[in-house]
Amino acid sequence: MVSSILLSYEFLKPTILFAAATFLTALALHFSPKLRPLFLPPTWFLTFWSFASIKGKTTSGSLIGLESYTAITCIIYMLILPRILCFKSHSLLPGIEDESKPRRSGSSALAPTRSSISASCWIWNNPRHLPCPRPRSRSVSWSELLRYALFRISRVGTIILIDRLLVQTLCEHITATSTILDFTPDQEPILRRLLERDEDDPVSRHQLLLRAFICVSWIWTNVLVLESYHALLSLLFVVVLRFDGPADWPPLFGSPAEAWTVRRFWGRFWHRIASPTFRVYAEAFSQHILKLEPGSAVEKVVVAFEIFLSSGLIHAVTAWKVGQGEGRRDLLFFCAYYFVIGGEILASKLFGNLVKGTRYEVLLKDSRVCAVGKALGFVWVFAWFFWSTPRWLYPKILRWSLKQAILRSRV
Repeated sequence: MVSSILLSYEFLKPTILFAAATFLTALALHFSPKLRPLFLPPTWFLTFWSFASIKGKTTSGSLIGLESYTAITCIIYMLILPRILCFKSHSLLPGIEDESKPRRSGSSALAPTRSSISASCWIWNNPRHLPCPRPRSRSVSWSELLRYALFRISRVGTIILIDRLLVQTLCEHITATSTILDFTPDQEPILRRLLERDEDDPVSRHQLLLRAFICVSWIWTNVLVLESYHALLSLLFVVVLRFDGPADWPPLFGSPAEAWTVRRFWGRFWHRIASPTFRVYAEAFSQHILKLEPGSAVEKVVVAFEIFLSSGLIHAVTAWKVGQGEGRRDLLFFCAYYFVIGGEILASKLFGNLVKGTRYEVLLKDSRVCAVGKALGFVWVFAWFFWSTPRWLYPKILRWSLKQAILRSRV
């Protein structure tokens, strides 16, 4: 009994510490901007303690566990805290976006109210830097809340149903027919093996199916987990606590139909949880350290690279923390997308200049031609993932599989 309680505490410890950090942040926001920086060290400490408490166990039956998401959340929150408590004078007063002075003369703190608590929760729980919601003239009716709850529950329910009936079934089939040898370094390349047609090492149908599943599964896993937690949080703050309105919780992901280039995949479809914070640091580094002109072409290029580099570094640190290893692959994977997107932009501009003023310029605006172009774009995006993703994930899967084999041999 005692051991089960201890195990439960160890499992919940990162969550408890992170909740304490957010509570302290909300408390700090009730003080004047001059006093808020004093809360930064203890809040940072609690968040780092939460990160340090994560146990990198890879025995849960999958490569990517909830520990990875918790670790990334802690890192992003540590990066957000200086802006919240030191560099941005957020106001908890209705109708005031910035509070550079105390509420009234001689007052250094604001008495907590439902409105101030709601505002403080919005501030620390807004990594996407969404605009602060305006005070609503009326409360949301229960019928609207019911419709919103049913919509979010049905959306997540559909995702979970697809995962259970289709994705997991396919995963079990592929896993049952796969071995450790399918993830060895010689399986990472694909173009050379297809072109060489080596009779001693042919590319089998199983290897192609496995590769196709791996290049899509990491996208699906993120959609499944992040959408589920986003729905739970939105139901908590919109329906239960009634701090926010339905419009204050827009979807995390865009439409997959918009992802017909690699650039549009990251810019139109993928979530924007961490990139706004990365951009703040990237612009500060570019403008204050490199002394680049704000808004210049060079600054935009450098900032874009720094955002992808930051993503790679955070995933690398997380991989180290939870025991996935191969952090170098995380770094290379995300940085590679910067150069691929740059290639897409360059190719698009060169092609546009090539057909400009010709009869092909008008032809390319035809709806049927645009549809064919988008279809080819989807083929290109899938082909890129098909080539690049195994170079990122195969070493991690191999490492995880070897750990599982060692653990099973000890039982």
